Amino acid sequence: MKSQIKSILIPTDFSKLSETALKVGISIAKRQDAEITLIHVLDRFAYLPPTEVFLPDIRPTPDIILTMEDKLREFSDQLMIDTGLKVSGKVFAGQPSERICRFAYEEKNSMIVMGTHGISGLREFFIGSEAYSVVKNAPCPVLTVPGNWDKTDFEKVLFPIRMIPNTIDKYFYARPIIEKNSSELFLLGLSEMKNHEDIKELTLIMDRLKIQLSNDNVKFQTGYCPFKDFPDIVINTAKEAGIDLLVLTANFEDDLKAFFIGPFVQQVINRSQLPVLSIKPSYNQTEPISSLSLAENWGKSLKFDKNGYQSNK
Repeated sequence: MKSQIKSILIPTDFSKLSETALKVGISIAKRQDAEITLIHVLDRFAYLPPTEVFLPDIRPTPDIILTMEDKLREFSDQLMIDTGLKVSGKVFAGQPSERICRFAYEEKNSMIVMGTHGISGLREFFIGSEAYSVVKNAPCPVLTVPGNWDKTDFEKVLFPIRMIPNTIDKYFYARPIIEKNSSELFLLGLSEMKNHEDIKELTLIMDRLKIQLSNDNVKFQTGYCPFKDFPDIVINTAKEAGIDLLVLTANFEDDLKAFFIGPFVQQVINRSQLPVLSIKPSYNQTEPISSLSLAENWGKSLKFDKNGYQSNK
C-alpha cells in the first residue's frame, strides 16, 4: 500500500521558531487531511536559576505543568477553530528529544515537523542540535524547518541520490507530499570523484527512479555531480535552483570522518536554510510495482564507456 500521512506531531515552545514549523505542519495536514498533535516538553533545566543549573534532580513543579497544559489546551482549541483540523496537545517533563521520540513511537505518528535554528562555522563540528537528535532517534520521518522560512508549499523538491542502501525508497514516503504539491523533482546524483563503478550504479538507480516518476506523472530534472563534499554541493544546488524542500535518506555513518564533522544528514540540517525531510529506509512502505521490475531489466541493457559514463551506442 502507498504511504499515507495520517498524523503529524509538532513540538512547540511557543517561540517564533516553533511558530514557523507549525505553519508548515498545518499546511501539510490540510493537504493530507491529517490530524495534528502539539507536544510541549518542559526541560527541567529551563526553569532553574543559573546558579543551580547543575543540580540533577530538579523538575518542573506541578503548578508549572498545569499552567502549560492549560496554555497548550487553549492554543490547540483555537487552532482547531482557525484551521478546521483535529488538533490535540500534550505536555511532558523531561529531556525534549527523548520525550518527542518516545511519544511519536507510542502514538505511531506519521511525521514529526519541528523547527531548527541551524548552525554555522565551527559549531557544526560538535554535538548536534535537539532537532538532529530527534531525526536520529525518531521512529518516523522528520521535517526540520529553519526559523526564517516563509513558505508552506513545496513546488521544487531536491532529491539527492547517493550510493547507500535503499537510497530511492524515500521517494515512496515523500510521494504524497510531492503529489499534493504538484512538485517538480530535481534528482541530483552524487558520487565520489573518478569512482567509475559508482557512476555506473548511480546511473542505473536514477534511470530506475525516472521510470517511476514518469509513471506517476511527476515532473523532474536530473543532474549528476562527482564531488567530495556532498553536503556543500547539495546546499549550493538547492540555493541556485530555488528549492523549497530537501528529501534525504537518513542513514548515520560510523566512519571516522562522520565522527569529527557529523554525518551527511547532520551537516545538511545544520547548514540548510530550507526545510529538510529526513527519512530512514526502514520507515518506507512500498508496494510491489511492475514498473520497478521493468526499470531494473531496462537498466541492465545500458552500456558504459571505459570512463564509466553512459554510452549512447
